[in-house]
Amino acid sequence: MSSWRTKFTPAFFAVLVPVYVSDLFSKLWILKRFTTEGESEQILGNFLHFTLTYNRGGVFGLAQGYAWVFQILTGFAILFLLYYYYRSPENSKVFSLAIAAILGGALGNFTDRFYGSIPGVVDFIDLRFGSFRWFVFNIADAFICVGASLLAISFYQFEKAEKASAAAAAEGENKV
Repeated sequence: MSSWRTKFTPAFFAVLVPVYVSDLFSKLWILKRFTTEGESEQILGNFLHFTLTYNRGGVFGLAQGYAWVFQILTGFAILFLLYYYYRSPENSKVFSLAIAAILGGALGNFTDRFYGSIPGVVDFIDLRFGSFRWFVFNIADAFICVGASLLAISFYQFEKAEKASAAAAAEGENKV
């Protein structure tokens, strides 16, 4: 098991803090720009709009009206990620970057869930592809997705390294 200082390095916080802060400031900016839920502005052709929405449920707006459940689940997820990261034997840069990105995003959405004057998680990035419209999301959501993708890559790399190490150890035993 690694020590606290070897896991939670300045590089880890150099990812986590900007993700969290950029998410919070982008949401404050959009709340100053738009006053009514559903307000929208075309930013880049018909591809990118900023549309103010409040997610009162979970991922992709599922389970609307159960915000308290997601407050609890998000809190547990943050605590689990911190514990898992600290206890994990994995020490790659990709793994650290992934966890920092996920935590930064989770903390951003967690903050929204507990901020009294906001009725839900603030979402505003609205991507459209012709008649197809993706779920409206925020910077925190984007970094959670990027972090999850990096986490999958790090798991693959870790497993590959473990297999190579085991094969090398087995080959070394066969030579003795």
